[in-house]
Amino acid sequence: MNRKVQRSPWLSILLLVMVVMLASCGGTNAGQNSMGASPDNAGGNSATGAEGNTNEGGQKEPVTLKYTFWGSPQEKKAVEEATQKFTEKYPWITVNAVHIPESDYDAKLTAMVAANETPDAGYVHGELGEAWQREGKFINFNDMFAKDTELKKEDFLDYIWFNGDDPDYTWGISTAGETFALFYNKDLFTEAKVEMPPAKAEEAWTWEEFVEVAKQLTLDKNGKNAADPDFDENNIKQFGVSFESWYGPVMAHIVNNNGDLVSEDGTTFALDQPEAVEAIQRLADLINVHHVAPNPVQAKSIPSQAVALQSRLVAMSMHGQWINLDLGAAKVNYDIGVLPKMQRSVAMGISGVSAMFKATKYPEETWLLTKFLADPSGALNLYRDGLWMPTLKAWYTDPALVAQWAEDNPSHPAGFKDAFLDNLLNNSTPSPVYYVKNFGKVSSLAFSALDPVWLGKQTAEEAMKAVAAKVQPEVQGRYDK
Repeated sequence: MNRKVQRSPWLSILLLVMVVMLASCGGTNAGQNSMGASPDNAGGNSATGAEGNTNEGGQKEPVTLKYTFWGSPQEKKAVEEATQKFTEKYPWITVNAVHIPESDYDAKLTAMVAANETPDAGYVHGELGEAWQREGKFINFNDMFAKDTELKKEDFLDYIWFNGDDPDYTWGISTAGETFALFYNKDLFTEAKVEMPPAKAEEAWTWEEFVEVAKQLTLDKNGKNAADPDFDENNIKQFGVSFESWYGPVMAHIVNNNGDLVSEDGTTFALDQPEAVEAIQRLADLINVHHVAPNPVQAKSIPSQAVALQSRLVAMSMHGQWINLDLGAAKVNYDIGVLPKMQRSVAMGISGVSAMFKATKYPEETWLLTKFLADPSGALNLYRDGLWMPTLKAWYTDPALVAQWAEDNPSHPAGFKDAFLDNLLNNSTPSPVYYVKNFGKVSSLAFSALDPVWLGKQTAEEAMKAVAAKVQPEVQGRYDK
């Protein structure tokens, strides 16, 4: 009896140890069952610096990220599908993809930030982002790259970064690789018996050649083209070309004429200089002199550039790469040529910004999402369907990777590789949105002053000379490219 009493404490301790061990094993198995794999294989990767939060049992703590973006119905669908694929890869992370119309985006995003409902990541307009980076609202991409052993900054296209005053502070990345080219309806060229646009930059039409082709493709209600002396400019049923007048497509021609928004040293407004003035005037003359492009009033009746090409309202559209999404989905018989050259023929890189907000509670998971959306292998539909071009260089140079997104699909016709892919990789220059300080104010003042130019009420020189005095005080320099 006494011997049993003396042994019972040891038995109790032994039993307690066994219970603890069994409980620990049970916790591990529970984690495997709930995630479909052990925590180490459930999507976390120590090499990325983003292992995810875990509880005492080794399970991933559930995380919900808010991702805000704008775009067409097709873009909305594509982004939602991509974020769903991200969740399938990282099951402990839920992404709340919040679509906001672009016209309301800045106001609603600003309201979210003011109400402490800041998204974890998402699209940001460059001008708003520039203001917020000065307040330190964004995660520094360079800090994340420093912890990531699988991906480095040099893997991306060179021009795509948005930097702050401190060159070591990169607050944003281009959402995609984007530039401008000449989209055209092949059927209309065939009917007019006109040679189709070249896709290679070195073979680009001169501006004069381009205008003559546009005249052949502009038809009045009687079927006469704009080269005919009896052409009725007041009753046009098909325009040879169309373009939008926001800063992007206009700047694409200005940089082709060796112009810029500000001077090279960042001290002077430059749209009033001869190179920029000439490029702007040439665009305006398409409307008011040659009558081959719709004026602002006529353009209001055109729902979109894609619809204009599809419905034969225009034969060519000088537009951004992202229109491939809509044209491919609509199965338009179209192809792509390079923009007509002025002093040179280059591709102007442009994009909205993707940024990670410092207010996030989950910086590592936010980094995982940002990397996932930047890697076509994880969100291939965004690229294959024509919305985005990659920002990773390998997807331009590796034939096997190029084949996955840019070949044998309706959103990437024959001219795409020369006019967009090769041109952006090997023959590009960045848009001023990347390097002009106070870009939002400078560009807004300058380009709003062009409204009377498109209406034929002022010349480009008159408009830019008149606005220069207002813009010059807003010129604050340039960021490092």
